[in-house]
Amino acid sequence: MSNNLTYLRNVKTVPSPSGWTPETKYIDKLFWSPNVSPELRELYQPANPKVNDPRRTINFMNEHVDLIGNFPGIKDQKRNIKIKNITDKNHPCCGAYGLIAAQTLQPKQLILDYLGVVERADGYEATSDYVFRYGTDLSIDAGRCGNEARFCNDFRGCGPEPNVCFMNYMDEKTKHIKVGIFVNGNRKIRKGDELLVSYGKSFWSQRGIDMSGQQHKK
Repeated sequence: MSNNLTYLRNVKTVPSPSGWTPETKYIDKLFWSPNVSPELRELYQPANPKVNDPRRTINFMNEHVDLIGNFPGIKDQKRNIKIKNITDKNHPCCGAYGLIAAQTLQPKQLILDYLGVVERADGYEATSDYVFRYGTDLSIDAGRCGNEARFCNDFRGCGPEPNVCFMNYMDEKTKHIKVGIFVNGNRKIRKGDELLVSYGKSFWSQRGIDMSGQQHKK
């Protein structure tokens, strides 16, 4: 991402939830960087869902979309989660924050969209720990603005395996391609349980942590 971040002044914020960190702008929809061309944005977020984009070939959809269906909007999604200040000294993120289930979550349920700044895949801030790949062309960086999804911790040191996963999905109504946190597998997540994902071994390896002894594949 360019060092010129003045465009972030244009981020439209909304009232933040309890536990939100004030240094980060709270948003309820993706903020698109001016570095992303209108044509590329239209490919992921079409203005008119009734118009078929010929660029959305079978290969494109297979590479960029894991699920297609009707999903709840961000307002309803927020009921699924709460931000928690972690005070357990045995937790690797003690003193920081985590994300917990505010109600029982069903198998494979969409929990929450991952929001942030949409930037070119090679244009995000190199120092950010909140970057998620958004297809082959783009990335979402929640370092400076985002929503509760940025507080989802890695499972390592917290649980035997991740209970949630990130997936790209397309909303049938809007035809928008989004990144969401989903319940992983066929087990429910109980109210009060922490939502834990796998950041991937490469995330930790790039930060100088030896992952050779890890049994988990990702």
